[in-house]
Amino acid sequence: MSTNSPSRRRIMAGALGAVAGATVAQTAQAASHTASAASSAADASARPATIPALREWTARSGSFRFGPSSRILVRPVDSHRLRSDVQLFAEDLRALTGVACPIVVADEPRSGDVVLDLCARDTALGTEGYQLTVGNSVRVSARASSGVFYGTRTLLQLLRQSTTVPAGTARDWPRYAERGLMIDTARQHHSYDWFVRHIKELSYLKLNHLHWHFSDDQGWRIESRQGLHSPESLTKEQVRSLVELAARHHITVVPEIDMPGHLGWALRSHPEFQLKDANGNVAPTKLDYSIPAARAFLRDLVEEYQPLFPGPYWHMGADEFLGEAEFAEYPQLEQYAKESLGPSATAPDGIHGLINEFNALVRSRGKTLRVWNDTFTPGSAFPVDDKVIVEWWTDLNTPIPSTNPVPPQELVSQGYTVLNAGFYPTYAYPDYFRPPAATPRAMYENWSVHRFHGFAYTDDNGSGYPFHDLDPAEPANRGSAVHFWNDGETTTWTEEKTTESLFPRLRVMAQQTWESAPLVSTYAEFEPMIQRLGSAPS
Repeated sequence: MSTNSPSRRRIMAGALGAVAGATVAQTAQAASHTASAASSAADASARPATIPALREWTARSGSFRFGPSSRILVRPVDSHRLRSDVQLFAEDLRALTGVACPIVVADEPRSGDVVLDLCARDTALGTEGYQLTVGNSVRVSARASSGVFYGTRTLLQLLRQSTTVPAGTARDWPRYAERGLMIDTARQHHSYDWFVRHIKELSYLKLNHLHWHFSDDQGWRIESRQGLHSPESLTKEQVRSLVELAARHHITVVPEIDMPGHLGWALRSHPEFQLKDANGNVAPTKLDYSIPAARAFLRDLVEEYQPLFPGPYWHMGADEFLGEAEFAEYPQLEQYAKESLGPSATAPDGIHGLINEFNALVRSRGKTLRVWNDTFTPGSAFPVDDKVIVEWWTDLNTPIPSTNPVPPQELVSQGYTVLNAGFYPTYAYPDYFRPPAATPRAMYENWSVHRFHGFAYTDDNGSGYPFHDLDPAEPANRGSAVHFWNDGETTTWTEEKTTESLFPRLRVMAQQTWESAPLVSTYAEFEPMIQRLGSAPS
């Protein structure tokens, strides 16, 4: 297989999407969701325009006017905990309005001032919610600094539309803990400046996770002490700066080194670790984890990069390695599984053993492991540790049902927490496949975060294989993200085009993962709001 071969994500999308048929139940679910959104929009018409929409708003008489005499106030007791948020808000206000607001340690506002505090006692707000009170002055009150920060994002969006803000009171908090973007830079390099802009974009929309897929068959985009990195890559110092910038914007960076498949670029330097079948044929993008030195090589990579990312998560991918029938071509993998797990283990169980080995490694470093879902097929007697987070992207590996990944509900019933990374509608690409990537309209009108769908669909309504729905209140559903894969022909693609594609998708994802009642029921109505609120101040 060439290192430029398309992934099964791409191949199966074309092969299966073309033959999938619509189901009556799915159509009814989509219609019900649209009707519910329309009802919510009617109830929410008085709320000011923000993305995501405010959860609650009570309008009052009067207004707040921001101007050259406005100040930012913080109480003495909060000044240390809110120092970074206050400074960042002042920087963003200046970038947005041209006004350099002084920061004052005090709690008695004048007309035109903005007060930031940690006084909120409302437990419903959680750690990311806030109360916004708009009168002659504005007060953002929260239980944690992240809530204050998100309150300032709302105020920035309001001030972008007018420096006079109608008076009222908002209570606002997110439904899902994880809301964000996955970006594949392995297949196409994205610059340091691109990341800076998009960290600010994510925070402007109250998105809080950046999943960074920086290694794959086509490239390795962060400096490596082993010399694995591509000619176009970021230095470790640049990465440290980006991770610090993200933390300042309340964004968790989740790094991914995909293994034991998708290692084509790294294995160019280590052909001795490439997987070989019984006839000596080489799979140049797959690592033979039955070789002790190959597993040690993977551990060295994790040990090298995990200090660069101090956040709580590590992603090892573990996707698209071999189909169940293909394992028979590699008897060493069957032998490894039996030696490491026990005589009843089969070759596919070895992948679970490898995941658990790296789960133990990253947990010893204080992190939680994350993987893609396609190894979670029925019947394994050697399950993955249920502390591993499963990012569910597909319900199909092959047309053989018994080898296909289990639905999200079964994972939840087994004790896992899951993230909705469903191909439909969270995936996007530079070149559009058959079926094409779902549009922002589909994401806005036909989908909610509790609805999981793979890549077997035929149109923008998701027709084809049915959705896998969790209870909307299921606490084991962590949330979702836009997944931008730089797969396919990218020679004419630029990072500016990535930005253009992401612009509406991130705004829809912000609304869907915050999951407040939408202000409008259709994407045609939502699109002008996207343009009016614009991009993050910079």
